[in-house]
Amino acid sequence: MNYFFRSILLISLFIGAINFTKAQTTKVELSNNKVVVGGQTCFLHLVKEKQTLFSISRAYGVDLAVILRVNRKTEVTVNVGEVLRIPVVDSETILSPDLVKKEDEKFFYHIVKRGDTLFSLYQKYGVDVETIRSSNPNMGPNLRLGSVVKVPKIIKEEKISLVPKHDKYYYYYEIKKGDTASAIARRFSMNLRKFKKLNPKLKSRALKIGDWVRIPRYLVPPEYFVEKEVVKGTIAEDYQIADPVVTDEIPKPITQNKIRIALFLPLYLDANDSINRSIFYKDTIEVVTERNPRILYSKSHDFIRFYQGILLAVDSLQKEGLSVDLHVFDTEKSTKKVQRILNGLKYTDLDFMIGPVYRSTFSVVADFAQRRGIPIISPLSPKNSALKTNPFVIQMNTSIKSICGKISDFVCYDLDTRNLIVVHPDRYEHLNEFQLVTDIERNMFEKGKYWENDEMSYKKISFDEYGLFGIERMLSDTVENVILIPSTKQPYVENIISNLNVLSQRFDIRLMGFPVWQRYNSLDAELFYNLNLSVVTPYKIDYNETKVTSFVDDFREKFKCEPNNFSFRAFDLCRYFSKAVSNFGRSFPDHLNEIKLDLLQSNYHFKRVNAFGGLENRGIQIVNYSRDFKIRYYIPKSQNSFERSGYCN
Repeated sequence: MNYFFRSILLISLFIGAINFTKAQTTKVELSNNKVVVGGQTCFLHLVKEKQTLFSISRAYGVDLAVILRVNRKTEVTVNVGEVLRIPVVDSETILSPDLVKKEDEKFFYHIVKRGDTLFSLYQKYGVDVETIRSSNPNMGPNLRLGSVVKVPKIIKEEKISLVPKHDKYYYYYEIKKGDTASAIARRFSMNLRKFKKLNPKLKSRALKIGDWVRIPRYLVPPEYFVEKEVVKGTIAEDYQIADPVVTDEIPKPITQNKIRIALFLPLYLDANDSINRSIFYKDTIEVVTERNPRILYSKSHDFIRFYQGILLAVDSLQKEGLSVDLHVFDTEKSTKKVQRILNGLKYTDLDFMIGPVYRSTFSVVADFAQRRGIPIISPLSPKNSALKTNPFVIQMNTSIKSICGKISDFVCYDLDTRNLIVVHPDRYEHLNEFQLVTDIERNMFEKGKYWENDEMSYKKISFDEYGLFGIERMLSDTVENVILIPSTKQPYVENIISNLNVLSQRFDIRLMGFPVWQRYNSLDAELFYNLNLSVVTPYKIDYNETKVTSFVDDFREKFKCEPNNFSFRAFDLCRYFSKAVSNFGRSFPDHLNEIKLDLLQSNYHFKRVNAFGGLENRGIQIVNYSRDFKIRYYIPKSQNSFERSGYCN
């Protein structure tokens, strides 16, 4: 009997498999009925028996995800008799990818995929954008997903170089594949605006391979003018000598060329679509109109700027020869949505994850990362509960506890501190910032700094109880007075700073502070300068640096908007960890402090918090608002000399 039932079951499964195969191979007839919805032309496809979304997507050459989004579907299912809207991917014809030939004698036939641009086609085929456009007269301003682009086959002919010879005023740089105006300006430390002014032809057309631009001779290193001798008859004779780059260090070999990243951010894409779209119905057809120009949902603004910084970093990495596979997920602030995303990542191979940014969603992804053994980066929060128990967590924003330790080291070991005053609120022992007092007293009394100098004075005073006059009685007329305020509560800090400003006219004061103080908009910057404020921070941006101005120019050129702190932070983070993976592969977390990279705003130095926990960025910098109304940046000597060995305290 059991044999009989097993036979029936096997026959049923076999018949089902045959029917499934037939359903998959059922021919889908393309519809000729079109409708314009929200400015986009769509086919109206009537679903027939045995048709699936996969077969319909394949027949029309439209990405399945696009069909799901346009028809507001959350499941990959379809019903017989249902009418689907299929976006027209080409204004004239629509071709199935199966029917498009790859190339002939004159053209390559490229099917547009997600992420393709005219510039990426130029990079792939070596054919300039204007030539591609002229070969596709029906092409719109943007490439449509699934459309076919004809790329002419260019017969490379040996041609005489038309680049002028260098003279006593200018170096003439020949444009090579992948060059952009901003990249060339950055290479020679030029302001992009001045570079374009010196080369007015850039205003009317894009750069072409083999063209040339002028660079002032004084900006060009001498080695660019040295011509290497080539023995005639050798292979090297047939090639032009590339611009040499002189370096003292031998570059490390690339261990891994492809970098796989998952980025989790609360982009709130649905909310952004909603506020930029109005919907009405005309003859039962849903019509969507888009706001122009688009506006950003307020909660997503900073995270979109962060995402744009990541994209710019990916571009720079690809130009340096690395292949970056970036998976981006909109988490909003939903643990359920995050869990659904992770269910789809079970079989995806990743080198590291960035985000999420909220604690509730981060903990879910951190557990997943620990089970899979994938490093996960907490990009923004200075406090992460998973850091102490999950060895795969890497926290980029230095915690309050670590900042307190750094301030203590700086005051005790970098400054010639003679008169140290802690101005605190009443009952402050429960605050996180109380750690600053604990660290100061450990350095001074347990480690002996106080006993080394007979002239050193250490005092504590409650501002709530004694006020400005109590502080004044503790100040010295003969030495610098270093004042610490163990608090980040804005009203309290602002009150003390305003009062101390009165005393700064009579006493030499250096105020030590936390990075969050710089964001208190109600404080006039003049107060910082008067009090010689020094802030210990993991991040700083010096807009006088060439690398920063170049980044800003590139960001404006690509996204038509201004970068913010999140953009800089994302750019540094993505480049740093991608370089770490390329140099050290899977073992990169053990070598993070060996990466030598010139970052825009960061100074990374990672320490493991305990034997079972993750890594925290403890690399800090000092931002000093000096009395001569200049901002100075430097790394404290105690950063290296007194760095705690082993794990963080």
